[in-house]
Amino acid sequence: MTRGATVRCKMSKSKIIHTIIIIILTIFSYGFGMPQQELLYDTESLEQYSQSQPEPEPEPELDVFNCPTNCVCQYDAFKELPIARWVNHMIDSYDDELHTKLATCLLQDNNDTLGLLSSLPMDLQALILLHTGSSDSQVMVNTSSLKPLNQLTTLEIRGQGATLIIDEPLEFLQHANFEQIQVQASERLQRAINIQTKLSNDNYNYTLASDLNATKNYEPKSKLQFEEVILEEILSYEQHMQKLKLTRMPTFKGWTRLEVLRIQDCHLEEIHWQTFDGLQQLTHLSLERNNIVDLPPFAFAGALHLKSLSLAHNFIDGMHYLGLAGLLELENLNLADNLLEFLNEASFPPFPKLKKIDLRKNPVRNIYPATFWVMNNTRELQMGSNVAALELGTMNSYGQFDSLHKLRTLSLSNVTAGNLEQGVFKGLNSLETLMLRGSIKSIQFDTFAGMGQLRELDLSECGILELSMDALMGLQRLEILKLAHNNLTNIPPGLLDDQQQLEEVHLQGNQLKTLPKSFFYQPRLRVARLDLNPWQCSCDMSTWLQRLTNRIRGPSVETCVKDINGDPIACRHVPSFEVDKSLVPRCANYNGRSVYYVLRRQLHCDAMLILKTRSRMGKTRGLPHWRKLEMQQQGHAKPNRTTRRQHKPRKSQRNNLDFVLKQQQQHQMRRSKEESQSVELSNEI
Repeated sequence: MTRGATVRCKMSKSKIIHTIIIIILTIFSYGFGMPQQELLYDTESLEQYSQSQPEPEPEPELDVFNCPTNCVCQYDAFKELPIARWVNHMIDSYDDELHTKLATCLLQDNNDTLGLLSSLPMDLQALILLHTGSSDSQVMVNTSSLKPLNQLTTLEIRGQGATLIIDEPLEFLQHANFEQIQVQASERLQRAINIQTKLSNDNYNYTLASDLNATKNYEPKSKLQFEEVILEEILSYEQHMQKLKLTRMPTFKGWTRLEVLRIQDCHLEEIHWQTFDGLQQLTHLSLERNNIVDLPPFAFAGALHLKSLSLAHNFIDGMHYLGLAGLLELENLNLADNLLEFLNEASFPPFPKLKKIDLRKNPVRNIYPATFWVMNNTRELQMGSNVAALELGTMNSYGQFDSLHKLRTLSLSNVTAGNLEQGVFKGLNSLETLMLRGSIKSIQFDTFAGMGQLRELDLSECGILELSMDALMGLQRLEILKLAHNNLTNIPPGLLDDQQQLEEVHLQGNQLKTLPKSFFYQPRLRVARLDLNPWQCSCDMSTWLQRLTNRIRGPSVETCVKDINGDPIACRHVPSFEVDKSLVPRCANYNGRSVYYVLRRQLHCDAMLILKTRSRMGKTRGLPHWRKLEMQQQGHAKPNRTTRRQHKPRKSQRNNLDFVLKQQQQHQMRRSKEESQSVELSNEI
């Protein structure tokens, strides 16, 4: 066989392997959100790709012959990597034109993992390892085998059956993503020795609200009683280290440049302060879908500069403020889908910069006062679970959210309240969006007092039976009101008199039969959903507007102000609206026909007068229209009184011109007669 034939065989085999890798990457992209990208896997495609790009900024060349056969090497923007897309606000900090040298490799059971990693290019910047074997197989990847790749900034390992052994720190790594693998540390890995300085309580001075009474003569808003704490057996440091070695708890000490760390679905049962010791550059940490039950005190003391922390989809059944103590720069906290049953003042430590907290899918039944006193800058709060109903109410005249003065969005699902009364949302002076789901019988007066900034109120699917006339008093800036799929039988008059900025009203899916006549007098109303109600149609509904009831909100559209050259100066997004005829309200007393059909065809409400002129053949032919009207008036002024019959006019005569003029003349005569009688009566008085 000649050398050329050998090269052709090798290239054919390489193309087959690359095709298989592309298929597997496509499958992984649906499960992990990996983007579909253009792959460069031979010299010819590289040349075509470089020729298709603009000449001033050609794509960097890639030496594909240094890429192993089980890998695909390519240049790609860093923001398109899965780990970068996970941290949305992190993408903007990188240049869109910045390209990363990426290698995606498949780990199989019969492959030489060490040989595969050693054959990778030394200047590699991002590495993705995908294990495609069975979950019972064990493919080991040691961090020491990645040490030669000292320019590596991003590492991702995914796939069941793979195990990452941390035997040496990767001090050059900035982003790490581990999914569905085992992460454990080697016994020879060095750990921190001075444990006393790491867990010292002297640097963390936090006084609970219930303790302020003894120090500052301050009357607390709520007094909590705690059970006696049973101290566990104190172990020596050597015994503690031996215990850690037996469990092989992972530790990332020495990964000093790490900024993003994601450990998802890796069967991590517990965490320790040593796990994240020394990660001063870490800003984003995700521990989702593990088996974490408890947070030990100062669990994240080694990563005090965290901005986002996700502990969602675990089994955490209780929160104590020492577990998250010290995270003074935290902005986003995700505790969704855990086992939290109640929240009180001892649940959270101070979070002076927290913007968003997610507590959904937690069976929280009660929120005691002073729970959110330590997060006064929070902008968004989400709570609620299908397992347990959240009780809304006031305790000792204090609300459950009274310290969230800067909150913009509040979303509560599966709430329960007999009567939603005043004081429940006390202190939410900056709230703009409020969404409630659950069981609420009635909305009392002044329920939303003090919420002058509220723009969207969503009370759909709450089973509401009654609305007070003053339920919405004080909501002058309300733009969207959603009361859909409740049990409302009437809308009290004057309910919307204070809402002059209202644009959308959703009342579909109730038991409404009539509406106040002033409902459609809102000056800025653009959508009124009234379908799925048993309307009793009558001429009182003649003020209804079809262009409002058959409309839904569509996607926002960008509108720009342009200069003289047509270039945009200022742009903004405005909502668009679409017509949907299936949303038309229907009459229950007319066999479900459309309201507007019944008003127009069956009730004849506000029918227009059609003026008809009598045709006088031979006398008015060719004359102008004003002359015809003049002749008709002259003929009407001299009626034949002797031969005229006194009878009620027929329906066919009601719309002609003579009948209209006669009615006007009779009306003037009656009016003049009444005026004369009133003058005579006044003279007599």
